Amino acid sequence: MRDRTGMYLLVRDPAGVIDGAVVLPADPLLLIVLQLADGQTTIGEIASKATHATGQIISIELLRDMVMQLDEAYLLLTDRFVEAWEAKRAEFAKLTVREASVFRVEKADRLKMLADLGAEFRRHTAGHDSPPAELALPRFAVSAIFAPHIDYIRGGEVYNWSYRALAEHGVSAETYFILGVVHRPAMHRFIATKKAFETPFGTVECDTALLDEFEKEFGGELYVDEYQHVTEHSIELQVVYLKKLLGDKPFKIVPILVSSFNDLLEADGSPMESDPEVAAFINALKKVMDSRGDRMALIGGVDFSHCGPEFGDEEPNTPERMQSIEVGDKAALDAIAAVDAERFFDTFRPDLNARKVCSVGPMYIALSALKGRSQGVVQKYVQSNSNDKNCLVSFASVAFVKAGVEVKKPSKIILLS
Repeated sequence: MRDRTGMYLLVRDPAGVIDGAVVLPADPLLLIVLQLADGQTTIGEIASKATHATGQIISIELLRDMVMQLDEAYLLLTDRFVEAWEAKRAEFAKLTVREASVFRVEKADRLKMLADLGAEFRRHTAGHDSPPAELALPRFAVSAIFAPHIDYIRGGEVYNWSYRALAEHGVSAETYFILGVVHRPAMHRFIATKKAFETPFGTVECDTALLDEFEKEFGGELYVDEYQHVTEHSIELQVVYLKKLLGDKPFKIVPILVSSFNDLLEADGSPMESDPEVAAFINALKKVMDSRGDRMALIGGVDFSHCGPEFGDEEPNTPERMQSIEVGDKAALDAIAAVDAERFFDTFRPDLNARKVCSVGPMYIALSALKGRSQGVVQKYVQSNSNDKNCLVSFASVAFVKAGVEVKKPSKIILLS
Protein backbone atom coordinates (compact mmCIF):
# COMPACT_ATOMS: atom_id res chain seq x y z
CA MET A 1 0.00 0.00 0.00
CA ARG A 2 1.08 3.64 -0.47
CA ASP A 3 0.22 7.01 1.02
CA ARG A 4 1.64 10.49 0.48
CA THR A 5 4.76 9.75 2.50
CA GLY A 6 5.78 6.58 0.66
CA MET A 7 5.35 2.80 0.63
CA TYR A 8 3.92 0.75 3.48
CA LEU A 9 3.47 -2.93 4.27
CA LEU A 10 0.05 -4.15 5.37
CA VAL A 11 0.29 -7.32 7.49
CA ARG A 12 -2.76 -9.49 8.19
CA ASP A 13 -2.73 -12.65 10.26
CA PRO A 14 -5.12 -15.37 9.01
CA ALA A 15 -4.61 -17.26 12.27
CA GLY A 16 -6.18 -14.39 14.20
CA VAL A 17 -3.42 -13.77 16.75
CA ILE A 18 -3.14 -10.22 15.38
CA ASP A 19 -6.46 -8.40 15.61
CA GLY A 20 -7.09 -6.39 12.47
CA ALA A 21 -3.92 -5.49 10.57
CA VAL A 22 -0.48 -4.04 11.23
CA VAL A 23 0.87 -1.24 9.02
CA LEU A 24 4.67 -1.07 8.70
CA PRO A 25 6.74 1.55 6.88
CA ALA A 26 8.72 0.02 4.00
CA ASP A 27 11.94 1.21 5.62
CA PRO A 28 15.07 -0.46 4.13
CA LEU A 29 16.45 -1.29 7.57
CA LEU A 30 13.15 -2.87 8.67
CA LEU A 31 13.06 -4.95 5.49
CA ILE A 32 16.60 -6.17 6.16
CA VAL A 33 15.66 -7.12 9.72
CA LEU A 34 12.56 -9.01 8.55
CA GLN A 35 14.63 -10.94 6.01
CA LEU A 36 17.31 -11.88 8.53
CA ALA A 37 14.99 -12.65 11.49
CA ASP A 38 15.06 -16.41 10.95
CA GLY A 39 15.39 -17.53 14.57
CA GLN A 40 19.04 -18.44 14.03
CA THR A 41 20.69 -15.05 13.44
CA THR A 42 21.46 -12.98 16.57
CA ILE A 43 20.77 -9.26 16.90
CA GLY A 44 24.50 -8.65 16.80
CA GLU A 45 24.84 -10.58 13.54
CA ILE A 46 21.89 -8.72 12.06
CA ALA A 47 23.50 -5.40 13.06
CA SER A 48 26.74 -6.40 11.37
CA LYS A 49 25.00 -7.53 8.16
CA ALA A 50 22.77 -4.43 8.09
CA THR A 51 25.80 -2.17 8.52
CA HIS A 52 27.51 -3.93 5.62
CA ALA A 53 24.38 -3.76 3.42
CA THR A 54 23.57 -0.08 4.06
CA GLY A 55 27.03 1.39 4.52
CA GLN A 56 25.79 2.99 7.73
CA ILE A 57 26.63 1.99 11.28
CA ILE A 58 23.59 0.18 12.68
CA SER A 59 23.72 -0.15 16.44
CA ILE A 60 22.53 -3.16 18.40
CA GLU A 61 20.46 -0.82 20.59
CA LEU A 62 18.54 0.44 17.55
CA LEU A 63 17.79 -3.09 16.45
CA ARG A 64 16.74 -4.16 19.94
CA ASP A 65 14.20 -1.34 19.99
CA MET A 66 12.91 -2.37 16.56
CA VAL A 67 12.68 -6.02 17.59
CA MET A 68 10.75 -5.08 20.75
CA GLN A 69 8.21 -3.16 18.64
CA LEU A 70 7.83 -6.07 16.26
CA ASP A 71 7.33 -8.41 19.20
CA GLU A 72 4.70 -6.09 20.69
CA ALA A 73 2.81 -6.37 17.40
CA TYR A 74 3.09 -10.22 17.46
CA LEU A 75 5.22 -10.19 14.31
CA LEU A 76 8.00 -12.38 15.70
CA LEU A 77 7.88 -16.01 16.76
CA THR A 78 8.77 -15.40 20.40
CA ASP A 79 7.46 -16.76 23.69
CA ARG A 80 5.02 -13.86 23.73
CA PHE A 81 3.59 -14.86 20.36
CA VAL A 82 3.40 -18.55 21.31
CA GLU A 83 1.54 -17.65 24.50
CA ALA A 84 -0.97 -15.57 22.53
CA TRP A 85 -1.30 -18.34 19.94
CA GLU A 86 -2.01 -20.97 22.58
CA ALA A 87 -4.54 -18.67 24.23
CA LYS A 88 -6.38 -18.31 20.92
CA ARG A 89 -6.38 -22.08 20.41
CA ALA A 90 -7.70 -22.66 23.92
CA GLU A 91 -10.41 -20.05 23.45
CA PHE A 92 -11.54 -21.65 20.18
CA ALA A 93 -11.51 -25.12 21.70
CA LYS A 94 -14.09 -24.06 24.29
CA LEU A 95 -16.59 -22.82 21.71
CA THR A 96 -19.50 -24.99 20.66
CA VAL A 97 -20.14 -22.89 17.54
CA ARG A 98 -17.58 -21.98 14.91
CA GLU A 99 -18.28 -18.29 14.37
CA ALA A 100 -18.66 -16.97 10.84
CA SER A 101 -15.43 -15.67 9.32
CA VAL A 102 -16.36 -14.61 5.79
CA PHE A 103 -19.74 -13.25 6.85
CA ARG A 104 -19.27 -12.00 10.38
CA VAL A 105 -22.84 -11.43 11.47
CA GLU A 106 -21.94 -10.09 14.90
CA LYS A 107 -19.99 -7.15 13.46
CA ALA A 108 -22.39 -6.13 10.73
CA ASP A 109 -25.95 -4.99 10.25
CA ARG A 110 -27.65 -8.37 10.01
CA LEU A 111 -30.59 -7.15 7.93
CA LYS A 112 -28.28 -5.41 5.46
CA MET A 113 -26.09 -8.49 5.23
CA LEU A 114 -29.10 -10.69 4.50
CA ALA A 115 -30.32 -8.24 1.87
CA ASP A 116 -26.89 -8.09 0.23
CA LEU A 117 -26.56 -11.87 0.26
CA GLY A 118 -30.05 -12.25 -1.17
CA ALA A 119 -29.09 -9.99 -4.06
CA GLU A 120 -25.85 -11.90 -4.51
CA PHE A 121 -27.61 -15.27 -4.64
CA ARG A 122 -30.11 -13.91 -7.17
CA ARG A 123 -27.17 -12.81 -9.33
CA HIS A 124 -25.94 -16.40 -9.34
CA THR A 125 -29.10 -17.43 -11.20
CA ALA A 126 -28.99 -14.83 -13.98
CA GLY A 127 -25.37 -14.49 -15.07
CA HIS A 128 -23.45 -15.55 -18.14
CA ASP A 129 -22.25 -18.73 -16.42
CA SER A 130 -25.47 -19.52 -14.54
CA PRO A 131 -27.22 -22.88 -15.02
CA PRO A 132 -30.34 -23.25 -17.18
CA ALA A 133 -33.84 -23.54 -15.79
CA GLU A 134 -33.51 -27.33 -15.72
CA LEU A 135 -30.37 -29.39 -15.20
CA ALA A 136 -29.79 -32.49 -17.31
CA LEU A 137 -29.61 -34.76 -14.28
CA PRO A 138 -31.84 -37.59 -13.02
CA ARG A 139 -33.95 -36.96 -9.95
CA PHE A 140 -32.96 -38.29 -6.51
CA ALA A 141 -29.61 -39.54 -7.83
CA VAL A 142 -26.91 -36.96 -7.07
CA SER A 143 -24.95 -38.28 -4.10
CA ALA A 144 -21.96 -35.92 -4.21
CA ILE A 145 -20.79 -32.65 -5.73
CA PHE A 146 -17.64 -30.64 -6.26
CA ALA A 147 -18.28 -26.91 -5.80
CA PRO A 148 -15.82 -23.99 -5.76
CA HIS A 149 -14.52 -22.38 -2.60
CA ILE A 150 -13.52 -19.13 -4.29
CA ASP A 151 -15.48 -16.03 -3.23
CA TYR A 152 -19.08 -15.73 -4.39
CA ILE A 153 -18.31 -12.67 -6.53
CA ARG A 154 -16.11 -14.67 -8.89
CA GLY A 155 -17.55 -18.15 -8.45
CA GLY A 156 -21.18 -17.74 -7.41
CA GLU A 157 -22.71 -18.88 -10.70
CA VAL A 158 -20.66 -22.09 -10.61
CA TYR A 159 -21.66 -22.68 -6.97
CA ASN A 160 -25.24 -22.47 -8.23
CA TRP A 161 -24.66 -25.30 -10.73
CA SER A 162 -23.41 -27.57 -7.94
CA TYR A 163 -25.93 -26.76 -5.25
CA ARG A 164 -28.93 -26.85 -7.55
CA ALA A 165 -27.79 -30.33 -8.58
CA LEU A 166 -27.76 -31.31 -4.92
CA ALA A 167 -30.99 -29.54 -3.91
CA GLU A 168 -33.09 -30.49 -6.95
CA HIS A 169 -31.60 -33.85 -7.97
CA GLY A 170 -29.93 -35.09 -4.80
CA VAL A 171 -30.48 -38.14 -2.64
CA SER A 172 -32.49 -37.74 0.56
CA ALA A 173 -29.47 -36.67 2.57
CA GLU A 174 -29.72 -35.73 6.22
CA THR A 175 -25.97 -35.16 6.63
CA TYR A 176 -23.46 -33.56 4.29
CA PHE A 177 -19.89 -34.79 4.70
CA ILE A 178 -17.84 -31.76 3.59
CA LEU A 179 -14.19 -31.97 2.56
CA GLY A 180 -12.51 -28.57 2.45
CA VAL A 181 -8.96 -27.32 1.96
CA VAL A 182 -6.67 -25.94 4.63
CA HIS A 183 -4.68 -23.13 3.00
CA ARG A 184 -2.03 -22.88 5.73
CA PRO A 185 0.63 -25.32 6.90
CA ALA A 186 -0.74 -27.97 9.26
CA MET A 187 0.76 -30.68 11.43
CA HIS A 188 -1.73 -33.30 10.27
CA ARG A 189 -3.27 -34.16 6.91
CA PHE A 190 -6.89 -34.25 8.11
CA ILE A 191 -8.56 -31.76 10.48
CA ALA A 192 -12.08 -32.14 11.83
CA THR A 193 -14.24 -30.14 14.19
CA LYS A 194 -17.42 -31.02 16.06
CA LYS A 195 -18.54 -27.41 16.28
CA ALA A 196 -21.72 -26.13 14.71
CA PHE A 197 -21.21 -23.55 11.95
CA GLU A 198 -22.71 -20.08 12.21
CA THR A 199 -24.13 -18.65 8.97
CA PRO A 200 -26.16 -15.48 8.26
CA PHE A 201 -29.17 -17.77 7.70
CA GLY A 202 -28.85 -19.67 10.96
CA THR A 203 -26.60 -22.16 12.70
CA VAL A 204 -25.91 -25.59 11.18
CA GLU A 205 -25.17 -28.43 13.58
CA CYS A 206 -22.41 -30.99 13.23
CA ASP A 207 -23.46 -34.64 13.03
CA THR A 208 -21.28 -35.64 15.98
CA ALA A 209 -22.59 -39.20 15.99
CA LEU A 210 -21.45 -39.74 12.41
CA LEU A 211 -18.14 -38.00 13.10
CA ASP A 212 -17.58 -40.27 16.11
CA GLU A 213 -18.33 -43.28 13.91
CA PHE A 214 -15.92 -42.03 11.28
CA GLU A 215 -13.22 -41.27 13.87
CA LYS A 216 -13.46 -44.81 15.25
CA GLU A 217 -13.09 -46.31 11.77
CA PHE A 218 -10.24 -43.95 10.84
CA GLY A 219 -8.15 -44.32 13.97
CA GLY A 220 -5.96 -41.33 13.10
CA GLU A 221 -5.53 -37.80 14.48
CA LEU A 222 -8.31 -35.35 13.61
CA TYR A 223 -8.37 -32.57 16.21
CA VAL A 224 -4.86 -31.33 17.09
CA ASP A 225 -5.05 -28.69 14.33
CA GLU A 226 -8.72 -27.85 14.94
CA TYR A 227 -7.90 -24.13 15.23
CA GLN A 228 -7.29 -24.13 11.46
CA HIS A 229 -11.07 -24.03 11.09
CA VAL A 230 -11.33 -20.60 12.74
CA THR A 231 -10.80 -18.55 9.56
CA GLU A 232 -10.68 -21.20 6.82
CA HIS A 233 -13.31 -20.33 4.21
CA SER A 234 -13.40 -23.48 2.06
CA ILE A 235 -16.02 -25.20 4.23
CA GLU A 236 -17.80 -22.10 5.50
CA LEU A 237 -18.84 -21.04 2.00
CA GLN A 238 -20.32 -24.50 1.37
CA VAL A 239 -22.35 -24.38 4.58
CA VAL A 240 -23.69 -20.90 3.80
CA TYR A 241 -24.83 -22.02 0.35
CA LEU A 242 -26.41 -25.18 1.73
CA LYS A 243 -28.29 -23.28 4.40
CA LYS A 244 -29.53 -20.68 1.94
CA LEU A 245 -30.78 -23.29 -0.56
CA LEU A 246 -32.23 -25.77 1.94
CA GLY A 247 -33.77 -23.13 4.20
CA ASP A 248 -35.71 -24.69 7.07
CA LYS A 249 -35.09 -28.26 5.90
CA PRO A 250 -33.18 -29.93 8.75
CA PHE A 251 -29.69 -31.18 7.97
CA LYS A 252 -26.30 -31.58 9.62
CA ILE A 253 -22.70 -31.50 8.44
CA VAL A 254 -19.40 -33.25 9.05
CA PRO A 255 -16.67 -30.67 8.31
CA ILE A 256 -13.13 -31.96 7.62
CA LEU A 257 -10.23 -29.97 6.17
CA VAL A 258 -7.58 -31.68 4.05
CA SER A 259 -4.03 -30.38 3.75
CA SER A 260 -1.76 -30.48 0.69
CA PHE A 261 -0.94 -33.73 -1.12
CA ASN A 262 1.99 -32.18 -3.02
CA ASP A 263 4.46 -34.11 -0.88
CA LEU A 264 3.05 -37.35 -2.31
CA LEU A 265 3.56 -36.43 -5.98
CA GLU A 266 7.13 -37.75 -5.98
CA ALA A 267 6.36 -40.79 -3.83
CA ASP A 268 6.23 -44.27 -5.29
CA GLY A 269 2.77 -45.61 -5.95
CA SER A 270 -0.60 -43.99 -5.33
CA PRO A 271 -1.28 -41.84 -2.26
CA MET A 272 -3.15 -44.78 -0.73
CA GLU A 273 -0.09 -46.98 -1.25
CA SER A 274 2.47 -44.46 -0.05
CA ASP A 275 0.57 -42.97 2.90
CA PRO A 276 -1.26 -45.32 5.32
CA GLU A 277 -3.13 -42.36 6.83
CA VAL A 278 -4.67 -41.54 3.44
CA ALA A 279 -5.70 -45.17 2.94
CA ALA A 280 -7.24 -45.30 6.44
CA PHE A 281 -9.21 -42.09 5.82
CA ILE A 282 -10.61 -43.36 2.51
CA ASN A 283 -11.58 -46.73 3.99
CA ALA A 284 -13.30 -45.01 6.92
CA LEU A 285 -15.19 -42.73 4.55
CA LYS A 286 -16.35 -45.72 2.50
CA LYS A 287 -17.64 -47.43 5.63
CA VAL A 288 -19.70 -44.47 6.83
CA MET A 289 -21.05 -44.05 3.30
CA ASP A 290 -22.12 -47.69 3.42
CA SER A 291 -23.75 -47.26 6.82
CA ARG A 292 -25.67 -44.08 5.94
CA GLY A 293 -26.52 -44.77 2.30
CA ASP A 294 -28.72 -42.07 0.77
CA ARG A 295 -29.01 -40.32 4.12
CA MET A 296 -25.52 -38.90 3.54
CA ALA A 297 -24.10 -36.88 0.64
CA LEU A 298 -20.51 -35.86 -0.02
CA ILE A 299 -19.34 -32.32 -0.85
CA GLY A 300 -15.90 -31.19 -1.99
CA GLY A 301 -15.25 -27.47 -1.56
CA VAL A 302 -12.53 -27.31 -4.21
CA ASP A 303 -10.82 -24.93 -6.62
CA PHE A 304 -8.42 -25.79 -9.42
CA SER A 305 -5.50 -23.74 -10.83
CA HIS A 306 -3.92 -20.66 -9.25
CA CYS A 307 -1.67 -18.98 -11.81
CA GLY A 308 0.00 -15.64 -12.46
CA PRO A 309 2.43 -13.29 -10.66
CA GLU A 310 0.10 -13.08 -7.65
CA PHE A 311 0.79 -16.79 -7.10
CA GLY A 312 4.54 -16.60 -7.74
CA ASP A 313 4.63 -17.10 -11.50
CA GLU A 314 6.90 -14.89 -13.57
CA GLU A 315 4.55 -14.40 -16.52
CA PRO A 316 1.00 -12.98 -16.64
CA ASN A 317 -1.94 -15.09 -17.72
CA THR A 318 -1.93 -14.43 -21.46
CA PRO A 319 -4.50 -16.11 -23.75
CA GLU A 320 -1.88 -18.74 -24.59
CA ARG A 321 -1.21 -19.42 -20.92
CA MET A 322 -4.94 -19.61 -20.22
CA GLN A 323 -5.30 -22.22 -22.94
CA SER A 324 -2.46 -24.23 -21.43
CA ILE A 325 -4.11 -24.04 -18.01
CA GLU A 326 -7.40 -25.23 -19.47
CA VAL A 327 -5.71 -28.22 -21.11
CA GLY A 328 -4.28 -29.27 -17.74
CA ASP A 329 -7.53 -28.68 -15.90
CA LYS A 330 -9.55 -30.56 -18.51
CA ALA A 331 -7.25 -33.59 -18.19
CA ALA A 332 -7.97 -33.61 -14.45
CA LEU A 333 -11.70 -33.11 -15.07
CA ASP A 334 -11.79 -36.01 -17.53
CA ALA A 335 -10.40 -38.24 -14.78
CA ILE A 336 -12.94 -36.80 -12.33
CA ALA A 337 -15.79 -37.58 -14.73
CA ALA A 338 -14.49 -41.16 -14.90
CA VAL A 339 -14.27 -41.23 -11.07
CA ASP A 340 -10.66 -42.38 -11.47
CA ALA A 341 -8.64 -41.12 -8.49
CA GLU A 342 -5.29 -42.53 -9.62
CA ARG A 343 -5.56 -41.12 -13.13
CA PHE A 344 -6.59 -37.78 -11.62
CA PHE A 345 -3.59 -37.72 -9.30
CA ASP A 346 -1.22 -38.78 -12.06
CA THR A 347 -2.13 -35.68 -14.12
CA PHE A 348 -0.21 -33.61 -11.56
CA ARG A 349 2.93 -35.76 -11.39
CA PRO A 350 4.83 -34.65 -14.54
CA ASP A 351 5.17 -31.00 -13.47
CA LEU A 352 4.60 -31.52 -9.72
CA ASN A 353 1.37 -29.49 -9.76
CA ALA A 354 2.84 -26.44 -11.49
CA ARG A 355 -0.68 -24.98 -11.85
CA LYS A 356 -0.90 -24.92 -8.06
CA VAL A 357 -4.22 -26.73 -7.79
CA CYS A 358 -4.95 -26.33 -4.08
CA SER A 359 -7.55 -29.08 -3.78
CA VAL A 360 -5.79 -32.19 -5.05
CA GLY A 361 -6.15 -33.85 -1.62
CA PRO A 362 -9.90 -33.58 -1.04
CA MET A 363 -10.66 -34.41 -4.68
CA TYR A 364 -8.47 -37.52 -4.56
CA ILE A 365 -10.14 -38.62 -1.31
CA ALA A 366 -13.64 -38.10 -2.71
CA LEU A 367 -12.91 -39.86 -6.01
CA SER A 368 -11.40 -42.83 -4.19
CA ALA A 369 -14.47 -43.16 -1.95
CA LEU A 370 -16.91 -42.70 -4.86
CA LYS A 371 -15.28 -45.27 -7.15
CA GLY A 372 -17.84 -47.86 -8.18
CA ARG A 373 -20.62 -45.85 -6.55
CA SER A 374 -20.99 -42.90 -8.88
CA GLN A 375 -20.43 -41.44 -12.32
CA GLY A 376 -19.18 -37.89 -12.66
CA VAL A 377 -20.89 -35.15 -14.68
CA VAL A 378 -18.78 -32.03 -15.28
CA GLN A 379 -21.41 -29.29 -15.43
CA LYS A 380 -19.38 -26.09 -15.73
CA TYR A 381 -15.73 -24.99 -15.90
CA VAL A 382 -14.64 -21.36 -15.51
CA GLN A 383 -11.38 -19.41 -15.39
CA SER A 384 -11.48 -16.12 -13.49
CA ASN A 385 -8.58 -13.93 -14.67
CA SER A 386 -7.96 -10.47 -13.21
CA ASN A 387 -7.94 -7.43 -15.49
CA ASP A 388 -4.17 -7.11 -15.18
CA LYS A 389 -3.78 -10.86 -15.97
CA ASN A 390 -1.80 -11.38 -12.76
CA CYS A 391 -4.32 -13.54 -10.88
CA LEU A 392 -6.16 -16.48 -12.42
CA VAL A 393 -8.17 -19.03 -10.48
CA SER A 394 -10.10 -21.81 -12.20
CA PHE A 395 -12.96 -23.80 -10.73
CA ALA A 396 -15.69 -26.19 -11.80
CA SER A 397 -19.02 -27.75 -10.90
CA VAL A 398 -19.21 -31.52 -10.87
CA ALA A 399 -22.22 -33.64 -9.94
CA PHE A 400 -21.81 -37.31 -9.07
CA VAL A 401 -24.77 -39.47 -10.02
CA LYS A 402 -25.33 -42.87 -8.42
CA ALA A 403 -23.92 -45.75 -10.46
CA GLY A 404 -26.46 -47.46 -12.69
CA VAL A 405 -28.67 -44.38 -13.08
CA GLU A 406 -28.86 -43.12 -16.66
CA VAL A 407 -27.65 -39.58 -17.27
CA LYS A 408 -29.24 -38.07 -20.34
CA LYS A 409 -27.19 -35.70 -22.42
CA PRO A 410 -28.87 -32.30 -22.96
CA SER A 411 -30.65 -31.91 -26.27
CA LYS A 412 -29.01 -29.70 -28.88
CA ILE A 413 -31.26 -27.05 -30.36
CA ILE A 414 -30.32 -25.83 -33.83
CA LEU A 415 -31.79 -22.50 -34.87
CA LEU A 416 -32.31 -22.12 -38.61
CA SER A 417 -32.49 -18.65 -40.06
